[in-house]
Amino acid sequence: VVWKTQDYPLEHQTGPGSSPVLHNGLLILNCDGCDLQYVVALNAETGEQVWKTDRSGELHKNPMMKKAFCTPIIVQRGDREELISPGANWVYGYDPDSGEELWKVSYGQLGFSNVARPITNGNTFFVCTCYGQSRLMAIDFGGEQPITESSVKWSYNKQVPNMPSPICVEGAIYFVNDRGIITCLDAESGEVNWQGRLRGGFSSSPLFADGKIYFANQDGEVFVVQPDKTELRILAENQLDARIMASPAAMGETLFIRTADSLYRFESR
Repeated sequence: VVWKTQDYPLEHQTGPGSSPVLHNGLLILNCDGCDLQYVVALNAETGEQVWKTDRSGELHKNPMMKKAFCTPIIVQRGDREELISPGANWVYGYDPDSGEELWKVSYGQLGFSNVARPITNGNTFFVCTCYGQSRLMAIDFGGEQPITESSVKWSYNKQVPNMPSPICVEGAIYFVNDRGIITCLDAESGEVNWQGRLRGGFSSSPLFADGKIYFANQDGEVFVVQPDKTELRILAENQLDARIMASPAAMGETLFIRTADSLYRFESR
């Protein structure tokens, strides 16, 4: 053990869920509990605090609706990098080196217990508002203009996931909701290309690898889907040994899938 810290206690009720991200020697973590809400950056080598920024947006009075479990992302905007960090009711932008709040955008309605990670296709980022009635919001991220509620390009509120993150492939947004409804939207307009159904309930996020999208459900089934803007094209269905909650991962020509009982490695030989 190089270092450890217990200096950042939170009341999550159901336990923590967000993962840290690494940036320029910093370990950055969303900390959105029922009692406290902030983002903190620690020196990755020593564990010492470099910056800590409290969430500034107004939240619901109910403590259970103040929490979030989302993992932030770091993206390039112009000549600088920004941390996109969803919390309850708001998505925030921070300077990842200093923790300075650069902007925040309200969801416009109740949104909390955020799990799905934000994604970007360059000049637009997409965020799920999660619990309440989950919406997928597309927010303009290009140029130098301030990001405000007027930056919202479109929003979509039918069968949007609470837990699985969406994925963007060649100008289309693909997502499966917690009940197995799969949707393909046009990334620019938010219009529906098609909608279908996969069996089972879903917690894990889809993975795009080797030109295909992999969806894994809680019954241990893995669906291999061909990205297509005109129809749902399922290339293969595979049954593994146990429940799948974790998202698949790929490295080179290898696919990793973790079930409740096993860790699988798949590779063509």
